[in-house]
Amino acid sequence: MQTSDYILEIKNLRKVFDRDLFKKKQVVIDNLSCGFPQGQCTAFMGHNGAGKTTTIRTIFGLIRPDAGQILFRGHAISLKDKRLIGYMPETNKLPINLTCEEILWHQLRVFNPSAFKPSSYADVIEAKLKEINLWEHRKKKVGKLSKGMGRRLSWAQATIHKPELIILDEPMSGLDPLGHRLMADLINTLRAEKVSIILCTHELWSIQELCDQVHILNHGRLTFSTLDRGSNQDLPTSVSMHKLILSGASQTQLEDLRRTSQLPTWQDIQNRSYRTELSFAEYSDAVKWLQASLLKGLIIVDFKKSSYLDEDHLIRYFGEEKTA
Repeated sequence: MQTSDYILEIKNLRKVFDRDLFKKKQVVIDNLSCGFPQGQCTAFMGHNGAGKTTTIRTIFGLIRPDAGQILFRGHAISLKDKRLIGYMPETNKLPINLTCEEILWHQLRVFNPSAFKPSSYADVIEAKLKEINLWEHRKKKVGKLSKGMGRRLSWAQATIHKPELIILDEPMSGLDPLGHRLMADLINTLRAEKVSIILCTHELWSIQELCDQVHILNHGRLTFSTLDRGSNQDLPTSVSMHKLILSGASQTQLEDLRRTSQLPTWQDIQNRSYRTELSFAEYSDAVKWLQASLLKGLIIVDFKKSSYLDEDHLIRYFGEEKTA
């Protein structure tokens, strides 16, 4: 993908914390390079402590990196560019003594979006509060809102000024099933409008429903990216894969079957206890293996269409959280 296709690009970013004389330096971001395409929703994932929050804080200038660049539309990000970004933090940090209306009035006055005239702010706020089902609670103070209401108000604050890029940090946190559904619908509405989104989440189930691209961090390094096929040799050319799950068959047995029956090579193989999962990019290859397995008398557990964005595929790139 061309650099010009990215609304935001991170180049060779590095951050080391050295706050304790009795502990060694902690490399939080380790030469990180990745891009976020214009008009798409990109998942930004990783285990706790992977470097996601530090990266976000660096984007906003809250942390100064030791090396590297943050580019917005191809140039070094500026204060003017940051006005074109909306941010929904993982935990609600809104002033508890202000009402829902007052929060959104303040946001519009600070960002002064070119999309609206000040005379229309009241109508914009009404529409936004109705969108998130908080219009009836517009006079309620933030401190009196439930956690779910607070999350929806945080969404409204992040999006009311019509940003060109929205960064969502665990937007589903604290939401009940109806709140989950509403948040997913709101995100997909923005996707349909070609708004650029960075979705920081631990919820792998949401990736296929909400995201176009995926970046995964592991201890400050990019370990998986759908935008970097050069570093992901096991990534098929198509999102869809076809999976054959067998029971009681070792990889050695399957290698022998492949040679003797002249079967195509699998895209991926995973051994999980008593099960072996074979993945194929082409349906015809998967069918050949299914037929050969049946003739061989192997036990077929499942045969289905899947994706490299499935949880089983992505989880391997997370690694483990470091302990102190």
